[in-house]
This record gives sequence, C-alpha cells and structure tokens, in this order.
Amino acid sequence: MNITLEIEKLDECPLCGGKDLRDLLTTRDFQSGLGDFLIQECPDCGLAFTNPRPTEKSIPLLYSGRDTPDFAAGIKSVTQRLRGLSIRSYLRRRIPSESGDQLNVLDFGCGDGSLSFHAATAPARPIVTSVDFHDQSPPLLSETGGRATYKSYWDWRENPELYDVIFLRHVLEHHPEPSRLLAELTQSLKPGGTVHIEVPNRRSVWARIFGQNYFAYYVPRHLMHFDATSLARAINGSGLTLVEIRKGHTPQIGGSIGNVLSRHIDNLSVFGVLLYPLQVLLDSAFGLSTTLRASARR
Repeated sequence: MNITLEIEKLDECPLCGGKDLRDLLTTRDFQSGLGDFLIQECPDCGLAFTNPRPTEKSIPLLYSGRDTPDFAAGIKSVTQRLRGLSIRSYLRRRIPSESGDQLNVLDFGCGDGSLSFHAATAPARPIVTSVDFHDQSPPLLSETGGRATYKSYWDWRENPELYDVIFLRHVLEHHPEPSRLLAELTQSLKPGGTVHIEVPNRRSVWARIFGQNYFAYYVPRHLMHFDATSLARAINGSGLTLVEIRKGHTPQIGGSIGNVLSRHIDNLSVFGVLLYPLQVLLDSAFGLSTTLRASARR
C-alpha cells in the first residue's frame, strides 16, 4: 500500500489518562506492510492501545480502497452466506420483530454494508442509515430496495438525526478516542434508545496462543484493544448507561495462521470457517471469547 501516514505517540492512556504504561508486545502490519507497531497497556483501566499510531486525520487513508478484511466480498459465496446467517441471528436479538412505530437504525462504520443489508430486510422493516468514510455507498446497499440510505461521515455530521438503535459493530477499536465517539453518538440516540457495540476481546485464549501474530491486533487499523473492564469504562464515561457485556465469537484462526506463515488466509475462507468450532470450543472452555458484545442505553 503506497500511502504516507502521519504518526503520533501518546504519553498517557487515551481512555483514563493513566501514565504508568507497559509494553505489551510489538506486532506488524500484515495487511499492507506499513511496519512494526508497539501495543501498550494501561494497568489502571485494562485498555491496550497501539502506540505510536496514525493520527485521526490519516486514519481514512487506511480504508480508501475498500480492499482490506473490513470489506467482505459480497453475499454470494458459501462462507458469506454463513456470515449472513450469523448477522441475522445477531440482529434478531437487537431489532424488535414488531414495533408500533417506524424504527430508525444507524449502522455507524458500515464497512461493506452487510449489517445494513440484513437490518433493512429484517421483519420490522426499519429505516436504516449507513455511515462510513467514503463518498460512494457500498454496492450491497443497492439491493435493499431503498430501505438503507448511505451517508458519508461528513454529510451525516451536518444533518444529524435521532435513532432508536445504533450499531457499532467492530468500529470502536478503530477510533482514537472511543469515549468521544460514544458521546457523539449518544446525542443522536433517542431517549431510551440502545447502542449495540461489538469489539475484539484482547483476553481471548487465541491472543495468548498466537501472540504477536494474532489477527485481531490488526495494527495500525485497530487503535484500541479492549477487555471487558476497559470497554465498560469507555461506555460509562460517555454518558450512556451500560446494560450488559456478553461474550461473542468471530473467526480469527485462519487469519492468525496466515500471519504466522506470512501468507494471506482469510478468516472467512473454508479453512478459517472449518477451524471456527475449535476456536469457540477452546475459548468457551476457559470462559473467554474472541469478541465482546455490549449494549447501552441513553
């Protein structure tokens, strides 16, 4: 990837301001070869974070081509259909099947548009707004029959609306100031509305097994590396009321083995999907998970 990033170094924890920072590990950018990045951890709040890291102004450059693992390739392959089943199961628990009023849903950081697509076609038939850092809509949203509308982040900020449900699915770890993002989104949430958040769990068994090769570190795109304690602190510091944090799972072994072998192996490849039951089994045996799923209300 031929891009030049502005880099900044933090002297304190971006979540709690703690200054007693510890080096956790050094890993590298396996996706685009931008070098090695240190991950530090804060013992005061449990957050780990990439440091040094790209500046906020530089971050959109990392996703400009829509060619990273953040943008899956459509919905037609077998593995993508399985992913669709997983997303629909996730949404069934978070979008009411029946509502007396029209539901307004925000998919913030919509990526390839998969969550927006399945939300727009859910039984409740909500109106979905999809937001990301690109000028053009993900192609998948054209298949929603107009139920999902795309806005660039900058257009969305100029014309904010109020939403019943906001989804931040694998987004918060990409933001340099998670509490600030959550506070901003709180202002777009109706009273009593819900924010659903999903992030990688840095305490996963697989983080220990693969170490610096663990796919979910995904530097320099993942700026934050949460555990349950730090995620709860980010939510509670934003003006939201935390409802719950649950364990969740998403395929990580394929990409991690690919990092070990210096080869590209998609987490959603047949190989990655076949290893997924093993991943869930071992994490569950230790009472852990590869992701954390939080809900919070205004």
